[in-house]
Amino acid sequence: MINLEVFKEAGFTNAETKIYLALLETGPTSAGLVMKKTELQNSVLHRNLQRLIERGFISYIKKGKRRIYQAVDPKQIIKDIENKKKHFEEMLPELKALKKPFEKQEAKIFLGFKGFKNALSEFIEDAKKGDDYLIFSLGVDNLEKYENIISYYKEFEKIRKSKGIISKAIAPKSQEAILKESSKKINIKFVDFPTPLDVSIFKNRILLSSWGEKETFFIVESKALAESFRKYFYSIWENN
Repeated sequence: MINLEVFKEAGFTNAETKIYLALLETGPTSAGLVMKKTELQNSVLHRNLQRLIERGFISYIKKGKRRIYQAVDPKQIIKDIENKKKHFEEMLPELKALKKPFEKQEAKIFLGFKGFKNALSEFIEDAKKGDDYLIFSLGVDNLEKYENIISYYKEFEKIRKSKGIISKAIAPKSQEAILKESSKKINIKFVDFPTPLDVSIFKNRILLSSWGEKETFFIVESKALAESFRKYFYSIWENN
């Protein structure tokens, strides 16, 4: 079944989509037959036929006083999209020059296990070799309850390692036995005093985790806030 949303994304109106598909199915035909097949009003039909001609997606020949319309090969639509993309890419330097620099501050919310994976992926999307990834450990009493989360953290550490990210973590001593295996892969320091929990810092971003009935994760983009957490992390790290 044809996904009509794809035509909408390609810039087609509903009427243009109906006309183009009708012409593909019928082959060369008159406006009257297209109108019958699409059930469009005469004025709407002719207005959209003209638009499709201008866009190069249909053509016509004259037989006497009548126009016989025909849809072009669907590959032409792909070429049109590629040309638009090419032209836009050529403008990118000019568009970027127009963009006024500002400090980005925003927050995003992710829900559930799938949201957790998406949040972690987005959190380090612009990572470079040598970047620091700082972690204040999970704030849950029973880590075994979140086995899927812990398991994915191990996979995520492989991704971080492949990107050349340097991971450091601070965790309560009460989690030392559980995190023993992780401490071989991540540089973890265990402390016996209260620290923030469920917080990660990367570049100008902070990842906050909430472990209620529905796991919720927040990415906060703020240079000032990230720098504040980073300073606090290293004040603990360098004195333990």
